[in-house]
Amino acid sequence: MKILIAGLGLIGGSICKALHAYTDHSVYGWNRSEQTARKALEEHVIDGIVKDDCSGFDMIIVCLYPKHVREWVRAHADTMSEGTIVVDVSGVKTDLPEEMTALCAQHGVHYLSTHPMAGKEKAGYAVSDEDLYQGANFIITPLPETPKFVIAQVRNLAHQIGFRRFVITTPEMHDRMIAYTSQLAHVVSSSYVESPVIELESGFSGGSFHDMTRIAAMNEDMWTGLFMENRESLLRELDILMENLGEYRKALAESDEARVYALIREGRLRKEQNLRNRRNAPALIDLTQKELDT
Repeated sequence: MKILIAGLGLIGGSICKALHAYTDHSVYGWNRSEQTARKALEEHVIDGIVKDDCSGFDMIIVCLYPKHVREWVRAHADTMSEGTIVVDVSGVKTDLPEEMTALCAQHGVHYLSTHPMAGKEKAGYAVSDEDLYQGANFIITPLPETPKFVIAQVRNLAHQIGFRRFVITTPEMHDRMIAYTSQLAHVVSSSYVESPVIELESGFSGGSFHDMTRIAAMNEDMWTGLFMENRESLLRELDILMENLGEYRKALAESDEARVYALIREGRLRKEQNLRNRRNAPALIDLTQKELDT
């Protein structure tokens, strides 16, 4: 295929590198900063630079922040060839799939919203990696009207560059789950490092500290937008977390050793069950018909 990657940061740059390393597809790049695109071209990560005309591509993968996905697709849709598949990799969906699918359909273009579950604390082309997606999970959020061949083609491409487990779900469930599995963890890590004690941690910390604080070094430009776009789901998970923390605080304040023991045990058993579920999960998980309790 002839593929265009719009946005050559960590995710887009890594897709370009993976496509060149593991497939025979031709890869072109668009980037807001042409300097980055030129660097990718010089390093033979892309085969050419696109500026405005997006015609002639089999697939276009838009690797931009959610609000910029909307802007970019609106600006370029009328230059795309009929039958092109446009894919976003946005970390939050809200109304993005519905809005962009409707827009692209006016131009005979297919649209599919996805989320590659891989990344690093640092952002930018400089830290992109051809092996970023090896063994990673890939989430696909089609609409009822999305053609099955579009889903199959995107999934096949993702498999070629390293993804091994695929989840097909609704945009609504995606956002609820990502609030818990990703965004809440980032909020907790960012809050955790706000203790003044962190200034004295050297020599006192081990693996648990580093695990808890690693993602506090997140990109505030990207994560602010993700938090705000998905604030309702994130607020729901924050409320649950604060209630659970309150249980620990109450038990400790009351010197209730039995309750502390029970809370620790409940958490251990829940995590052990989670690990068993992960080990037994199939390579393709379809959750399009499943609803979460609110």
